[in-house]
Amino acid sequence: MSAEDEVSHLEKRLLDRMLFFTDAVFAIVLTLLVLDLKPPEGMGPGQGLGTLGGMVGRFVAFFMSFALVSIFWLAHMSTTSVLRRFDWPATLANLVFLAPICLIPFVSAWYGQNIGDPFSWLIYCWILVATSAANVALVLTVSRGGGKLIGGITGRETLHRVLRAATPGLSFAVGIVLLGQGLGHFAQFCWVLIPPALWLEGRFFPRLSAPHRRAPFTAGGEGQPPT
Repeated sequence: MSAEDEVSHLEKRLLDRMLFFTDAVFAIVLTLLVLDLKPPEGMGPGQGLGTLGGMVGRFVAFFMSFALVSIFWLAHMSTTSVLRRFDWPATLANLVFLAPICLIPFVSAWYGQNIGDPFSWLIYCWILVATSAANVALVLTVSRGGGKLIGGITGRETLHRVLRAATPGLSFAVGIVLLGQGLGHFAQFCWVLIPPALWLEGRFFPRLSAPHRRAPFTAGGEGQPPT
């Protein structure tokens, strides 16, 4: 094996390890979300519906958090599936992105136990804002240098990816603002802004360039940015 082939093989191994590690973290986080849904103990005859009714908040927190983590996982797949080479700054940005992701089961359980509590919802919102901000940082890191890590990227596509990464955070930032105005009941529904915001982003800032495909590794091959 030539020196160039060895470098290419090493970069492929490093990139695969980063992606496999990230997928494992997401899988664990999604699994941890269900641990707060413990079966009721000492439930007598005819108490089933009443017991389940007392768990509504935990089920709401579970399904909402599961959907949000899934959105971030899909966003991460979209960002990293175009990587052509391993990069240490991108790996560090990826770890920073995973840090608030790992906190979502904690804030989800807290909110589920205190559904309607403004403070637990405030903490939940801040964690989602931090997650979204870290996702934006990851997108910018991967896209830096005209997209040298992904074979080139246009400024319009970079804007498209940044806006999509920022959308969940902006939606939960609205929740923080509403809490500050004493509108806690409205603040807890700020997550419903995410789908229409994503639609508006796609409508007014569509991705114009064709999706990249992950190309075979070549030693030192960074691709040429599109003109």
